[in-house]
Amino acid sequence: MLQAEDGALSASHLPPRHDAFDSFATLVQAEGTMNFLITGARGFVGRRLLDVLAASGHCGIASGRQAPTHVPAGWLGAQRSDLLGGNGGGKDSDAIVHLEVKQHAPQPTSSDIEGFQTVNVGGTRQWLEWATQNGIKRFVFVSSIKAIAPSQAPQLEHAPLEPDTPYGRSKADAEQAVQAWAQADAARMAVILRPAPVYGPGNEANLAAFVRRIMLGKPCLVGRGTTKKSVCALNNLTAAIAFTACRAEPGCLVLNVSDRETLSLGELATLIAEVAGAPRPRHISAALAHCIAPLGDLITSLSTIDFPLTTARLKAITETSIFPCDKLISAGFHHPCTTREGLGEMLAWMRTL
Repeated sequence: MLQAEDGALSASHLPPRHDAFDSFATLVQAEGTMNFLITGARGFVGRRLLDVLAASGHCGIASGRQAPTHVPAGWLGAQRSDLLGGNGGGKDSDAIVHLEVKQHAPQPTSSDIEGFQTVNVGGTRQWLEWATQNGIKRFVFVSSIKAIAPSQAPQLEHAPLEPDTPYGRSKADAEQAVQAWAQADAARMAVILRPAPVYGPGNEANLAAFVRRIMLGKPCLVGRGTTKKSVCALNNLTAAIAFTACRAEPGCLVLNVSDRETLSLGELATLIAEVAGAPRPRHISAALAHCIAPLGDLITSLSTIDFPLTTARLKAITETSIFPCDKLISAGFHHPCTTREGLGEMLAWMRTL
């Protein structure tokens, strides 16, 4: 179990961000293949990332609370406690990709909130300290768009760290720790990636429930569904991680990661229905949704029923969330798949369940 660390700074006390890439054209690619340490490698992002890196000839160690057993050729699985205790190798790694996470909960309990700090903040600090002890100079941290405050306007990478949820707070604190680590040594290279909600095979969260409602012909939209939402296909996220991990310069770089196109929820629902061969997406009025959501809160609090509409979910549905990835593209990144292709892969996987 990770040990929680005290003293996380609030967003207003974060040090100034040192971003060495505000005016870059393309990132410098490391020569040859690299030796990686991947934390949280048992998750759906980690599993796909191992395949992506292995396909390019990279090797390394895949870490988890339990050692991953299904790893590509040239890779080893290791338990995180062994690595952090100095008994699991990895000290010759060229880079760490930090994926470990306590996932967002719409209505977090006190246990969830403690877990956010223990895993997301404390765990990040543990791996940064381990990198320092072993002379590892390259660190890629997969953060979240929840680390910054919601906004009706497109959110660029320089947006202030002003999260409005405990999960977001933990991710912001972890980002602060990564920035401080990079600033402490001029030779260190850190990349902070903020992915939009990720969808793809293996992920039951985010878009999966939305897709199921569309496939079953149940209401999935509130009002006209005009709210814009950035999303990120699994293939696009893992490609972005590999791209930035292999191309870096000293300093700390922050990048949004999302699909190239940003759709409204209505457009996204229509696209899902087209790809799935499902009925035309249904909607309910905003007035009715605001009446139902408090009832959903009550039912959820009094039972184990996962009611489809609560005030937290209504807020998420109606809240604009646009995270352009222009900065990543300007660095030379090319998205390996479109949103339609990403949805197609996810739907193919969902049909096997």
